[in-house]
Amino acid sequence: MPMAEGTDFAGYTIVRCLGSGGMGEVYVAQHPRLPRQDALKVLRPEMSTNQEFRERFLREADLTAALSHPNIVGVYDRGEFDGQLWISMEYVDGTDVSRLLRGAGGVSDDQAVAIISAVADALDYAHQHDLLHRDVKPANILISDTDPASRRIKLADFGIARCANDSAGLTATNMTVGTVFYAAPEQLTGSIIDGRADQYALAATAFQLFTGAPPFENSNAAVIIGKHLSAPPPSLSQSRPDLAALDPVLAKALAKDPKDRYDKCADFARALQHGLGMPGADATILAPAAAGRTQVLQPDKTTRSRRSLILPVVLTVLLIAALVFAAIEFTRAKDEQPALPRPAATTTTAPPATPSPSTTEAPPSPTSAVAPTESPAEPTEATVTSTVTVETTTAPPPTSPTTTETPAPEQETPIRECMDRTGMTRLQCWEEIRRSERRR
Repeated sequence: MPMAEGTDFAGYTIVRCLGSGGMGEVYVAQHPRLPRQDALKVLRPEMSTNQEFRERFLREADLTAALSHPNIVGVYDRGEFDGQLWISMEYVDGTDVSRLLRGAGGVSDDQAVAIISAVADALDYAHQHDLLHRDVKPANILISDTDPASRRIKLADFGIARCANDSAGLTATNMTVGTVFYAAPEQLTGSIIDGRADQYALAATAFQLFTGAPPFENSNAAVIIGKHLSAPPPSLSQSRPDLAALDPVLAKALAKDPKDRYDKCADFARALQHGLGMPGADATILAPAAAGRTQVLQPDKTTRSRRSLILPVVLTVLLIAALVFAAIEFTRAKDEQPALPRPAATTTTAPPATPSPSTTEAPPSPTSAVAPTESPAEPTEATVTSTVTVETTTAPPPTSPTTTETPAPEQETPIRECMDRTGMTRLQCWEEIRRSERRR
């Protein structure tokens, strides 16, 4: 039976009872010497004589007393009085999250993320000190009732905590004390666990903060355990379509295999912040699926930026290449003056014997003379630029008319071979061929 107000216990004066459970009661008590009220946890007499419970109770005091974190309830002292073990702890004047959930207003999304972020920091700190909590749930998260600007969020009750490298003992008892609504699969099966088991419980708590119910519910604890072990985590968007962006985040933190979860609890908390569009969230923490939803905009933005930089450069290079090509063609045309018209490939009759001087043009450029398109992103613009430049390269009219006859089509091939072999102009090759024929 709980102690009455004003009762003296181990020097403390009982103010009121905060709560009662299977192991004992928690009181608000006046410190025997300091002007301060502490939370006093007192183990029931029958539990104090149980060696297993006794070891765990003392472990909570010894391990938690070594922690100093703004989001962890501090332990001040421990002892035994009239056959009952006790621990004095920091008193948080407020309520716990489970009571907030039962209230009319519930918990807002912003409050939920603030709670999860604070507890995540506390858990990562404990994990760095090789301490696992093993019983993360709404009832063990305390919130002060002071002004929201100075509101404190505290993780309490390391009653089933033990060192991270302690893989033996107390597993069955843990399942009695711990709440199966939030327990990780590896913890339920008695496997060796690490900080990612606490992360799983934190994610299950987050699910309840957003929806009002834990991920798996049933009146039979065995059914809940079975779902933790084999059933996929429910989708948050089924209850909260407006929070569909958080589905991949919670799915990752609630993964059956610890290796598939986030490396740290703080990573999970930042992913929640990012999913809700809160400032300061780090996008790299996202689960792959979640990252796809948001990060797909980043590559597009980068690609557009690169294209905007590359396209002018490519067009400039093409323009320079076209100008150089035009200059080369112009020089070649000057070297070949006076040039005779080259019959078209489809022409079957020879052109007039004495062509008009004003119509003499440089031979058309071969198709390979067009500058190659170097930018696959904008092929049409690049081709137009090159073609327009090439078409402007025409040889100037000859200074004097020529009376030399035009070679017949059958003479075109020897002329081209002569030009390729000797480097002479078309007219020089044609005259050389005619002289050779006369000699024969």
